[in-house]
Amino acid sequence: MSFNKKEKLSISALLVILYLIPAGLEWIEFDSEHLHLIAISLPIWLLFFYLGPFWLFYWVQKSRRVARLHVVGQGALYVLMMFAGANIVSRLHSLAFPQYQFPVKEQILSAFLWGVFIFSMTHMYLLYQRFVNEQKLRKEAQLADLTSRLNPHFLFNSLNTISALIHSSPDKADDVLHKLADILRYSVDQQNEWVSLEQELAVCETYLTVEKARFTDNLNISWQIASSVDRRRLKVPPLLLQPLIENVMKHVKCRPIELIISVQVEQGKLIFKVKDNGKGFSEQSLDEQSRAGKGLNIVKQRVDITGGELSLYNDTSEQGGAVCEITLPIHACV
Repeated sequence: MSFNKKEKLSISALLVILYLIPAGLEWIEFDSEHLHLIAISLPIWLLFFYLGPFWLFYWVQKSRRVARLHVVGQGALYVLMMFAGANIVSRLHSLAFPQYQFPVKEQILSAFLWGVFIFSMTHMYLLYQRFVNEQKLRKEAQLADLTSRLNPHFLFNSLNTISALIHSSPDKADDVLHKLADILRYSVDQQNEWVSLEQELAVCETYLTVEKARFTDNLNISWQIASSVDRRRLKVPPLLLQPLIENVMKHVKCRPIELIISVQVEQGKLIFKVKDNGKGFSEQSLDEQSRAGKGLNIVKQRVDITGGELSLYNDTSEQGGAVCEITLPIHACV
């Protein structure tokens, strides 16, 4: 067993309450002349029957020999400690109150009932904590795996851009190479599940600088970021938008490419839209959005993990084009 400071205080308070509830019902019938009995009995019960056995077991359980015992064996050991505590309570009360009686049978019954109850509740809590931690670690591992799967795809397309420039414009190729290095450094060094929106937009702008060098006048970019969007406070998963932008560069055949990236907050949600002026998504892609493409499928999985949603649809206005929309709950981004 392992508890942090807050859990130790909470468990101690719970054990005190477990004693005070039944004991308090008896105290109600006492008159003022018997208050000294409560003052003597209360610390004895708390120290030797409720708090004492629990924290003694907690200390003993740190030894390898006890820690390796089966859960039934540990439970039996805890009940035995409770019985020893009940026996001490009986002896101390007999010294303070000669007429006090706490028969051995009642000691055994009390130790068994309270011991099994307290040990079971504690063990169930630890199992729950372990389950929560495993879920968290699994989620982090899955997110890290999905992020790592994005990097090679991104690297391949970026190197193609540099390859197209290296002979025609060496200086520009060198500049693009430095931009690529900045992006790769960001993706490799990024160990956090969330980054600031400012960082995410900055890396997207750097990526688009690479693409702009390749497409020149055949690529027009429009950023539409609402004034209500706090770039520094809001957080998003790293490298979330880059695959959506990359998808536009890959599939839109018309020239010039018109790329619109919007960020806004609506009804407590952070909404990203990446829109192009291409032919839009095919009906099959819209019917099977989870398989609309490897890059988009990975983005969808990452968004699902964080509690958001990825939607693909076609713009019905005269401009037409495909729209990728990511919706993230604000409470997960703050």
